[in-house]
Amino acid sequence: MRADRTTILLTGATGFVGRHLAPVLAARGGQVRGATRSIPARDREGVAEWVGLEDVGPATRWSEALRGVGTVIHLAALAHRTDPRRQPREEDYMAVNAAGTRQLAEAARNIGVRRFIFVSSIGAVAEASDLVVDEAVAPKPVSAYGRSKLAGEEAVREVLGGSLVEWCVLRPVLAYGPGNPGNMARLLRLVRSGLPLPLAGIRNRRSFVYIGNLVDAIDRVAVTPGISGRVFHVADDEAVSTPELIQFLAEAAGRKARLWPVPDWSLRLAARGGDLAGGLGLHTGLDTYSLRRLMQSLTVSNQALRKATRWRPRATLMEGLRATFRLGDADHP
Repeated sequence: MRADRTTILLTGATGFVGRHLAPVLAARGGQVRGATRSIPARDREGVAEWVGLEDVGPATRWSEALRGVGTVIHLAALAHRTDPRRQPREEDYMAVNAAGTRQLAEAARNIGVRRFIFVSSIGAVAEASDLVVDEAVAPKPVSAYGRSKLAGEEAVREVLGGSLVEWCVLRPVLAYGPGNPGNMARLLRLVRSGLPLPLAGIRNRRSFVYIGNLVDAIDRVAVTPGISGRVFHVADDEAVSTPELIQFLAEAAGRKARLWPVPDWSLRLAARGGDLAGGLGLHTGLDTYSLRRLMQSLTVSNQALRKATRWRPRATLMEGLRATFRLGDADHP
C-alpha cells in the first residue's frame, strides 16, 4: 500500500513527549496514529486512531501499525529510572531501545515509509561534560540506558542508510513541562515544599529543553527536506547552574528560593546517608544518584538543528517554567 504523507505513526503516544506532540502534529494536518500497549479509555487530543501493540522488541509485528503510514516518529522506549536500585537490566534496555528500534526501522523500510525520526537521548553521548557538547563530540555513554539508545541510533543508520527512507535522529536533553516525570519533577516538588536547600554552593552549567520547544523541534524535522542522515541535539538556548535553576523555579511558582551553601563533602555525606536510608525503604530526597545530577555540568549546543531547520526555541527557560506551573501540577507527574 502506498504510504500517505499525512499519516503519522507515533509510538509512545501516551508518554510525556507523545501527549504534547500529538496535538502539534494534528494541528498542521497530520493524521496521527498512536501505537500503544494499552489503548486509553478516553480520547487523547491529537490522536485520530489507536492501534494496539505488543511490547516493543526484536519480534514486534508492525505491519498493522504501519499500514498507509508516511512518517514514523519513534518515541517508545524503556526509560531510565530515577531510583538507581530499580534500574532495568542492560539486556532489557537493549531489547527495547536497540533491537526494538531496529525491528521498527526494518518494517518501515520494507513497507515504504517516507520518513523515520528516532528520538534518542543526549545520554547516548554523555551524562556530564565540562565542555559544550555538540554533534561532533564522540559518543561515550556511561549508562546502560545511554548505551542502548546509541545502539538504537546505529541500528537506524545501518537499516535505513542507503535506502529511500529519509531518516533523522534527535538527541534531546532532559525535558520539562506540565506533567513532567523524573528528576525535574522531584526538584519541582522540593521547591514547592518551601524547604531550605543546601545547594547554593554548586557551580555547574546544565542544559534543559521545554517540552513545547522539543515538540516544535520534532515537528520541524518531520517536514524539513534535505536533512536525511543527520543527528541533531535538542536543547533550550540557556544553560543554568543548579542554584539558578532553583531560583527560576521558585519565581515561576511564586515562592522565594531558600538556598544556603554547604561544603561539597557534607552534601556527599548526606547523599550516602540517603543511599543507606533508601536501602531500608526510606527516601530522603537526596542520594548519590540525584546529587550527581545536581552537581554535574552538561551544556549542549542546539546550533546544528537551528541552522539546518531554522528551528528556534519559542519559549525561554523562564517562560517554560511558568507554563509548567500554570498548565500542569508538578506534584503529580
